[in-house]
Amino acid sequence: MEDLNRQGTSFISIKERFDTTTPIGKAMLYFSGVLAQMEREQIAERVKDNMIMLARSGRWLGGTTPLGYASVRVEKEGNALKKKSMYCLTQNPDEIDLAKFIFTYFMEKRSLTEVLRYLMAGGIRTRSGREFYISGIRDILVNPVYCIADEAGYQYFYDLGCQVCIDPEELDQESGLLGYARTTSAMYRNQGTPCESWIISRGRHKGIVTGKEFVYVQQLLAGNRSKGDNFRDTKNSVALLSGLLYCTCGHLMRPKNYPASRVTQKGERTFAYRCPYKDLTHRERCDNKNVHGNTLDEAVSREVTALAGPDAGMVPMLEELQKQIASADGGAVSRTRFMEQEYDRKKSEIRKLVTSIKQLEAGSVSVQYINEEIQRLDGECAALDKRMKAVQEEAEHEKTEVTDPTGEISAKLGDFSKVFEQLPILQKRDFLRQIIAKVVWDGETAHIYL
Repeated sequence: MEDLNRQGTSFISIKERFDTTTPIGKAMLYFSGVLAQMEREQIAERVKDNMIMLARSGRWLGGTTPLGYASVRVEKEGNALKKKSMYCLTQNPDEIDLAKFIFTYFMEKRSLTEVLRYLMAGGIRTRSGREFYISGIRDILVNPVYCIADEAGYQYFYDLGCQVCIDPEELDQESGLLGYARTTSAMYRNQGTPCESWIISRGRHKGIVTGKEFVYVQQLLAGNRSKGDNFRDTKNSVALLSGLLYCTCGHLMRPKNYPASRVTQKGERTFAYRCPYKDLTHRERCDNKNVHGNTLDEAVSREVTALAGPDAGMVPMLEELQKQIASADGGAVSRTRFMEQEYDRKKSEIRKLVTSIKQLEAGSVSVQYINEEIQRLDGECAALDKRMKAVQEEAEHEKTEVTDPTGEISAKLGDFSKVFEQLPILQKRDFLRQIIAKVVWDGETAHIYL
């Protein structure tokens, strides 16, 4: 309603009989909005209360089980006629040691990259057989499911502002915690919700790290995050092919800057693209050469801008496209021809009806009905005639718009390479993403996939 009001537009609902052009209609609409908002908040409260009740029971509500745990069905106490059950987590002996190791090794090395390097070097993979990623390791380290229900863990989540559904006497120094409502259902993965909306409860599974250790891990992660290298970000303002350049092993190559004293003739800071998989596996699974970033960026830009040159085949392609557009005018012709045939058919029916009137007596009931039919057909003929003229005008208008696009576009393409050089790096990268699917470096040659 606010958007409509800003546009000076009134809203009328036939079914609910709301007419915002009148004061009473506006009042009724706002009143119904207040009721709807109240009902919405009541539903949210009921859902939250139900979630808290489920959390206090320590049940697993479904989804992908964390590393080291499995979901098992547990029978609840009930009457003899109907048995109730719920699902809870239990330790998976085939995976729990790996989860413990990830926490221990991270606290020792204080680096997600070091943990990833060790897992890759040892050929350790996820449950689905894929390689670990830093984001996956971080998800493990921040998951409350591994934290033992003790005073330190309780106080950490309480200080975060989470709704902790545990009484102090329930802290048994053994069970693990469960976190509910940590992600949004709409976006799901990697779309976290504010800590205030989290519901923390004691689960029926065993934890693997104490509260102090869990808090220490969170502090290390927060410290590492503040020291992040902007060259790892595909939005950095130096590397043009960030997010586009792949190694032949299938991993994205990352830019790594040289010392600030090393610059190009243009005064740009020099850097190289490296395969992170090579570094993580100590060249055991990938030994592809690094590539000078400034040189590769310039070469790829030169190849792409060359597509706009007169010898690159772009102009002949535009000429062929113009021919296809011209031949597409047949669609308008066929529509006009169809309407002409329909127009002639209705006119023929009118002539037959006029002939039949001459054979009837004047003033008869049949003459009255025939006249009504003639008027209906005549109205349809007038509408068809109007539509045919509109189609013809539209076709003429389109024809004048695409008379000769090749000259204008060719001139623009000729100046494109000069304009491209003046663009900032982020705009250049956005443009390349419109044209390039990926660039693959095999150690000697860069292969551009358009």
